[in-house]
Amino acid sequence: MPFSLGYGFETVKDVSLSPVSYSGNLGRIGIGYYYQNEKWISMLDIAGLAGQQYPDVNPESGYRNTLTILGRATYHLSRRIYTKNDWTIFAGILSHNTWDYREHSRYGNSSVNYTGLFSFGPIISVQKPFEFFSKNFTFNYQLGLPFGTYYLRPGYVKPFLNEQISNKGFAFWGDYYTIDSRADLIWTLKGGNQLRLSYNWDYSQLDLLNKVQIATHQLSISTVFKF
Repeated sequence: MPFSLGYGFETVKDVSLSPVSYSGNLGRIGIGYYYQNEKWISMLDIAGLAGQQYPDVNPESGYRNTLTILGRATYHLSRRIYTKNDWTIFAGILSHNTWDYREHSRYGNSSVNYTGLFSFGPIISVQKPFEFFSKNFTFNYQLGLPFGTYYLRPGYVKPFLNEQISNKGFAFWGDYYTIDSRADLIWTLKGGNQLRLSYNWDYSQLDLLNKVQIATHQLSISTVFKF
């Protein structure tokens, strides 16, 4: 059962929000589930991030900012497909789900902005164990490439229409792109518990209606307790 604390930094360029991009520092907290045996990996990671973002053009003005709250939930199930010289490769399926909420401090009727992307696709993971100062470590890298998503977005003028999400539907490669990249340094402790240093970078782009591009960096330290 992982528990993590960390830091995030996000840049977003959203036509429905502004013609310029916004960036900002975010605090991060996360929980999850992790299981691995010789053949399978099952991993759930749920994280919340919050902070303020400022325009990348003239950020020193200070009065234009957004309250930003992000939700991230990813799950993947992978099976071992190759092993050689302590290198192990897993491949499987990924569910990559993101929710971004922003409230602009200077807007009136269109102050609320959001992007929900509930995506699916393949994932590949590479692992290699090693020793350092007689301690057991594992390097893990995983790359997910979702090819489809169900999106929730505001409309042209109002974020909600008749109290419902204005713009929603399915999108696939060509209109939608996501890359989910993660690297972990895992220190295995006594009893099978773990301490992890993780870096995650993901990029999403939706070209339908109001184009949105989102790039998020996350750096976290987590404990994994074996029950």
